[in-house]
Amino acid sequence: MPKQKVTIIGAGLSGSLLAIYLAKRGIEAEIYESRGDMRKEEMSAGRSINLALSDRGIAALREVGMDEYMLAEAVPMHGRMIHAVDGQTKLLPYSGRAGEYINSVSRSGLNMALMNEAEKYAGVIFYFNEKCDGFDCKTGETLLENAETGERKIIKGDTLIATDGAGSKVRDAMLHGGV
Repeated sequence: MPKQKVTIIGAGLSGSLLAIYLAKRGIEAEIYESRGDMRKEEMSAGRSINLALSDRGIAALREVGMDEYMLAEAVPMHGRMIHAVDGQTKLLPYSGRAGEYINSVSRSGLNMALMNEAEKYAGVIFYFNEKCDGFDCKTGETLLENAETGERKIIKGDTLIATDGAGSKVRDAMLHGGV
């Protein structure tokens, strides 16, 4: 039986983590990202914000063996500080249980670590500067445009998974394509 290939649109946290999950199961993954490779480019301020990593997020990282690595980089956040107009402050814990907290990690650091881990697996390939410009629900074809060259191409895998966020062209096509 030939190996299954999954096409992932978006190399953010979800797409990169998904690529690892698939690779661990012997499934090839091609990941297309509209932006450049963040590991090789200067970061924009919009993507440098920290991420609150909850128990669920840690569990997902544990599944791929990356929880200890990220927790070593994490800063515990026990709650949020409320600053009243009159100058008083009040700490609101994130959890009602003593000793529980969430962890603050670098979003870009986690993303880069996930991409690096994914690339350790044969069959995982990242393509950068490849913007998804459309998806045909009937044929399963995805239209990509290279941000550097303007070259347009159509790709088709066994399965397409969109992890490209709020402005997803794939989701838009599915909503308007009657899926």
